Amino acid sequence: MTAGAGIKRRVKRLAGVAAETCLALMLVLVLFWLFILFLFAVFPSGTPIKELVSDTGADSPLSRGADKRPEAALQSLLRDVRYRRGDSVAWGDASEGMLLYNRDAVQTFDRSGATISFAPGDRLAMGSNSMVVVSRLNETLEGGPRSYRVHVEGELRGSFSAEKRVRLEVATAGHLARVVPGVARFSFIPLGDNASSLTVHAGEVQVRDEDRVIRVPAHFGVTLRRGAPIGPALPLPAAPRLRNGDLLYRFRQLPPKVRFNWTGADGEYHFQLSAEPRFKSVLMDSRVQGTELSAGTLEAGSYYWRVSRVVEGREGPYSRTGRCRLLQLVQQPQLVVDFPPASVAVGGFRLAGRCQPGSAVYVNGTAATTADDGSFSHELEVRSGVNLIRVEAVDQAGNASYASRIVYGKE
Repeated sequence: MTAGAGIKRRVKRLAGVAAETCLALMLVLVLFWLFILFLFAVFPSGTPIKELVSDTGADSPLSRGADKRPEAALQSLLRDVRYRRGDSVAWGDASEGMLLYNRDAVQTFDRSGATISFAPGDRLAMGSNSMVVVSRLNETLEGGPRSYRVHVEGELRGSFSAEKRVRLEVATAGHLARVVPGVARFSFIPLGDNASSLTVHAGEVQVRDEDRVIRVPAHFGVTLRRGAPIGPALPLPAAPRLRNGDLLYRFRQLPPKVRFNWTGADGEYHFQLSAEPRFKSVLMDSRVQGTELSAGTLEAGSYYWRVSRVVEGREGPYSRTGRCRLLQLVQQPQLVVDFPPASVAVGGFRLAGRCQPGSAVYVNGTAATTADDGSFSHELEVRSGVNLIRVEAVDQAGNASYASRIVYGKE
């Protein structure tokens, strides 16, 4: 073999390797462009990948464009709340104070909630497992009140001021309800997948049903069913009365079961429990059949509760707010006894003393007479010779204090 033949073979081998490398690079480029085309097909809005995978709740660059302006803001977020921009298909974690733009969506999950604020005094409160899409109707108009259409699946409560800065219509259960501008308080409560109950507490809401309009004034309600005509607006049930609006429970180790009860006919009631009197954050939100509810999971502290009547989906006003206090007592109750002298004449003797108010006092196993201020007294008989006087005070949590004295009875 000559040196020239060996060089030719090496050149041919290098040329083959170079051709294979070029072919592989071309294949990679083709696959890359096919992937880019796939992304444009799936995400036609052109939303950046970084934004799609981000959970920071930052505003979309498209939403902050020159032709976009915020329509509302998210407030009072509770637990798990998500949002989706109108120009995106991705959901992210919502944050307190974030701005909402045209066609943005908000979704809540179990035991979650959020408030959508359009202006001071003009807001919508979302309940658990609900979704809302906010769309601007007069987007191109300048000045005057802003008009919105809100699509809702789930629970929605509205409160609007007399300023008439916002015109609102709500689409749910196949119907469109328009809120008359001015002071208004209303709620939409789901009654299954294809129905919702509209309740008006202040102002007026008008619901279009084919070629007629159903007026729902204050203190009235109506049921909306998909594909079914709307019946007349009916009065709301009256607020229940609490049987005991100031509950007090004392316990030593394990919290007791708390019983809440109220007056009213048999049927459905809406019960709420909160740690603060304005119910901004609700600890319990339950539908109850009957006029009583028991809770055995409360820790020591102060609570507030209220209840409303529900008839065929129409929810009436809440009762007055009741209070419930659970006090954990771990210390022995105070006990002071005015014992007789070490030597005393035989006969009757009136034993007196003071203890913690609300405690029960026993003298030699017999209940003594107690007053509201904690003072007590007991008539005992001093016999001749040695007498053991034993006093026991027991508070309402079961904590006990003891005091004893030996007294000699002389003739």
